[in-house]
This record gives sequence, structure tokens and C-alpha cells, in this order.
Amino acid sequence: MKVYRYLAIVYCVIISSCSSGGSDDSAPAQTTDTAPPSAPTNLIVTSISTMSIDLSWTASTDNIGVKNYSIYKDDEALATISSTSHTASGLDANTTYSFKLKARDAAGNESGFSNVVNVKTDDDTAVLVTTSGDIEAYLGSFIDDVPGDSGNNYKIPLDAQLTTWDEIIDAILGENIDDAVLKSSEINYQINEFTDTSLTPNQVFYILEEKSDKSNYWGTYVFSKTPTINNLIIQAPHIKNDTNTGKQAVYCFKNNVAKAVFISGAHRCNNSEESTCSGTTSTCNSGSQPYRVSDLAHNINSVFQKTTENVFNAVSNSVFIQLHGFGKNATDPYVILSNGTRETPSIDYATQIKDALLVEDNSLTFKLAHIDTGWTRLIGFTNTQGRLINSSSNPCSASASETTGRFIHIEQERTKLRESADEWIKMSNALKSVFN
Repeated sequence: MKVYRYLAIVYCVIISSCSSGGSDDSAPAQTTDTAPPSAPTNLIVTSISTMSIDLSWTASTDNIGVKNYSIYKDDEALATISSTSHTASGLDANTTYSFKLKARDAAGNESGFSNVVNVKTDDDTAVLVTTSGDIEAYLGSFIDDVPGDSGNNYKIPLDAQLTTWDEIIDAILGENIDDAVLKSSEINYQINEFTDTSLTPNQVFYILEEKSDKSNYWGTYVFSKTPTINNLIIQAPHIKNDTNTGKQAVYCFKNNVAKAVFISGAHRCNNSEESTCSGTTSTCNSGSQPYRVSDLAHNINSVFQKTTENVFNAVSNSVFIQLHGFGKNATDPYVILSNGTRETPSIDYATQIKDALLVEDNSLTFKLAHIDTGWTRLIGFTNTQGRLINSSSNPCSASASETTGRFIHIEQERTKLRESADEWIKMSNALKSVFN
């Protein structure tokens, strides 16, 4: 009896393992995707430098969906990506390359090739450019031509490019112009030794400018060879949005022969990618949104920030005057001054500039963030250059709790100070009075 009982149990186990109690184990019929995507179209080159080429194209279509694109350089596979743009980097200068691509879907079906583009990288021949004339007119033309509030012309610099940029600024400040020339050519920039023949005596300036075939739009940085005011740095990060602040900055720089002037290379809203740094603005949208990466006053990953850091550390007594503009409400003053904090520094340049401006125009009214402590509008506490100069623990995300006094954020109403050279002279004279 035990044997039969054992066999019965085994038999039941075997039967149970072969049945699922009446469910249907058969798999549904599978439909195989054999339709390839359409070939990508309109492959174009959007920018060129000595070492890289930016490509974009029109997306392929597929009955299920496109998974990725394979890019070919000179008929060899270069990269596989899911977006419709790519930067081919690590290229040789002055060299012609051929690019094409094809699409692939999730089933592995491949499209035919796109159109082919043949493109030559920029020549990296490093030479010192020499020009002459009126630097105000020269830089004014550059300011007029910078891209507006759309287009993604502004490119986020890579870490390696920021390192190269830092070396360029080191070389300029150390008067090693030959080294600056060589380094600048690696990132599509050049050194222009500009002699201003409108000044008496003539003055020489070193302009760190992007080559004519622009690809980065990081801005233009100018240094006096023999500055009259060795510690004065003038900055204009919003030259397209804050009307005339770029030309005003150049006017003040030239007429004071200051140490340097930094000018942004695109509208603050030009690139659609958001900055990770704290603060919001309604400038680029109808409602408050994070700052954009192209907003150089609110982004630490920029050559504007890198140049500020370098000069701040290298020139021990340097003072950074940052010019802005705003639309005046009825309750606003004409000028809002801030050192980036509520603290009063040992040398109070903001108050000195206020007093000097009143000499130029006694109808001006003011708010100073460290004196009018209840005032909160447009005081620049999220400005990343100000945070850096005021020793913030993290210029991207932390406001400074103390001040060096070496950063002055100036918001200006248009008609009194920004309209034309007739008004710019007020700021220029005030800076001369304070720093000369």
C-alpha cells in the first residue's frame, strides 16, 4: 500500500507540473517589425571651430519609433546618439571632413543614409592681429551684432576650454602675449592688439575676441596695456537686454583707460537651457523662471565668471563695477547700488559712487542695499560674480554673508544715465572721481 500511495503522489506531482489548472499557456502571436525608419534629412553644419563641428538634422520617422542615430565621419562610425544634433570634437584644424548619418529603430532596422556634408575646420594659425582706430566704435559694432534672445548661439564651455581660457588670462595679465595668442587659437579666439588713435597719447589695448567665424559667443574681454586706473574693472553682462550698458561700459573704460572691460557675447536669454544657479527672473518668460546659461551674471560655468575669478585673484586691489539697467517704476529711485550684501565694507565704494554721481546730476535719487536695508528690488544678491568676490561658499547657490567691497552692482534708469554719451559721461566722471 505504501508503494502505491507513493506512486500516486508522484503521478499527481507530474500531472500538476504539466498543467496550470486550465489556463492557456500558448504565447500570443508576435508581429515582427521589419519596416526601417525614413532616412534623416537636412543634415547641416551649425558652427565650426578649429577643433569641432556642430551638426544638426531633421528627425527620421518610423512606424514604431526611432531609437537613435549613427553618425559617420569619413565613412567610419563616429557616435550613436538619440538627439538630432551632435558636436564632433577632437578634430584637426584646417582639415576637411565628410559627415552623414542614418537612423535605427528599436527592432534594429536601419534607414538609408542622410545627405552628406563636407566641411573644413578653421585654420588655427596663431597670429597676433593688429588694428587701430577708435576702440569705442570698434567694440560698438561688435555689440550691435551680438545674437538676440533666441537661437542657442551661446555655447556652454567645456571644462577643458575653461582651463585653456584661464591660461589665456594668466598670459595676458603676465604680459606674455605670444602665449596668449597661441592658447586663444585653440578655442576659436584671437588676440587683437588695438591702438586707439583717438586718444592722446595713443593707447594700446589687448582685445580677446572670437574669430570672425563665431561658434561660442562667450563675449569680448579687453585689457589696457598701460592702464591709467590699474584696479578698475568694468563689466557689462546684459548688453542686449539692458539697453546701452555695453556701450556705456566701453565709454567708461576708454575715457578712464581702466584696467579691463568684460562684454557679454549674446542676449541673456539666448540659450534655452536653464542655469543651475539660484534665483529667478521674468525677463525670458512671462512668469518667473530660472536664469538661462547664457545669463552670464547668474552662471558660474562661463568664461565671464572664469575671467572675473582670475583677475580678482591676480590684481589684489581690483574693483569690479557691473553696469545694469532697469525700467523705473513710480516708487523706484533712478539708481540702485549694491555691494552684493547688507554689510558695509571698510572702503565703501558704493556710497562714494553715489556721492560722485550727485555731483554730476543732483536730480538723481538712490537706494543702497547696505544702507536702505528694507529695499529688496534689484540688489544683485544672486549675482555669481558678486558672490565670488564676496567670498561666498558657493557662488552658484549661496548668497555672501560678508563683503570685500570690491564688487559694485549698479542698476540705472535709462533716461538719466543710459540713453547716450551725453548721459554715459556722468558715470564715467563719477568712476574717475572715485578711482583716479
